[in-house]
Amino acid sequence: MHTRKFPSGVVLELSGELTKSAEATLLAGLEQQKELGLGIRFLALDLTKVEYINSGGMAVLIRLARMGSKAGVHTFSWGVTPHYEKLFRMVGLTEYMMIYPNEFAVIQRIEALNI
Repeated sequence: MHTRKFPSGVVLELSGELTKSAEATLLAGLEQQKELGLGIRFLALDLTKVEYINSGGMAVLIRLARMGSKAGVHTFSWGVTPHYEKLFRMVGLTEYMMIYPNEFAVIQRIEALNI
């Protein structure tokens, strides 16, 4: 996982397999963002390099998105394959995380929300 900031937000660039074992790393990365809900109002997940997501990984994503929602943070993602997008919708993840086709679309949406 690689983290980078942008105005009012943070991007978590994920790669490899997303399983239950990734939970500690992801949550630690998110909890390091002390401004979450204050200066940081947007969480963006780059899933373009994620090769596999199992049920444990799905639970981790749900937990991340719900944590963000409770802190008043809007969560976005891109790089989601059609297969995983369907699964995200089935498990209700899209209630907490908006899916976009690419980073540019996410940034455009964030800029629209800041107005």
